[in-house]
Amino acid sequence: MSRLILAALCVVAAIPAQAQQFKVYTRVTRPSFDKQQGADEILSRSLTLFHAGRVYDLIPSVGEVTVFDLPHKRFIVFSARKMIGTKVAFDEVTRMLGTAREETSNWTARLIESRDPKSIRIAEPLKFQLAPKFQDTFNESDKTLTMLSSRFSYIVDCREAESKDLLDAYLNYTDWAARLNYVLYPNTLYPQPRLVLNDKLRKLEQLPSRVQLKVDFDQPLRRQAEHRFSWKLEPIDRQHLNQWQKLIDGGEMEWVSFREYHRRVIVQKNVQVRK
Repeated sequence: MSRLILAALCVVAAIPAQAQQFKVYTRVTRPSFDKQQGADEILSRSLTLFHAGRVYDLIPSVGEVTVFDLPHKRFIVFSARKMIGTKVAFDEVTRMLGTAREETSNWTARLIESRDPKSIRIAEPLKFQLAPKFQDTFNESDKTLTMLSSRFSYIVDCREAESKDLLDAYLNYTDWAARLNYVLYPNTLYPQPRLVLNDKLRKLEQLPSRVQLKVDFDQPLRRQAEHRFSWKLEPIDRQHLNQWQKLIDGGEMEWVSFREYHRRVIVQKNVQVRK
């Protein structure tokens, strides 16, 4: 979602293993502003398990699992349905983001230099995403963080973390997930606005329980993500972990390059959606 500043892509510090034993249920919706339209449209659900220095994220609707493999500084992404996967190092994600940032920055500069009103309107949202600036306020009484700009805003319902280790583990993962999401889905928003939000949450020592995103670019965007935290793993969660690890370690999965995975899984999935 928000899912781009290279200076922020630092080496990830090791996080104590005990901080990894928790899970997060996430539901992403498109808010309905017309009561006659009924409930909010559910766009996705996910289950994220933190265990022994790694994070396993499952999107059940598509059968895709993403592993944030901190000990080896890489992501492992695979489709359990198609039995195809890829492994990409954090350094490679950083490199791809750097390339994308440079290309977008140069294109934005050319649009602005043209002095064409239409081109400038196109450039402004891109320029903001590369270097976002917000006016932020935190209401201590109801734990609400508001981060505003003229055309891009977050409203976040917060909760205190059980410990700083849990807070660091979650926000570190969501930082890198935002970066990976942009590399996998280039039509999504740049990760930098979400990184700025996460930095603010770190300073406040708060976890997000609900994040409302409002974007008023040429194509307005409204999203709401609800996060439900649980501080222990159930037997069914450990079954998932064992199953996914067997798929990773076994010989049945077809491992391909990141570019090939993107072509055969992500692009193909998008084509099917458009049909």
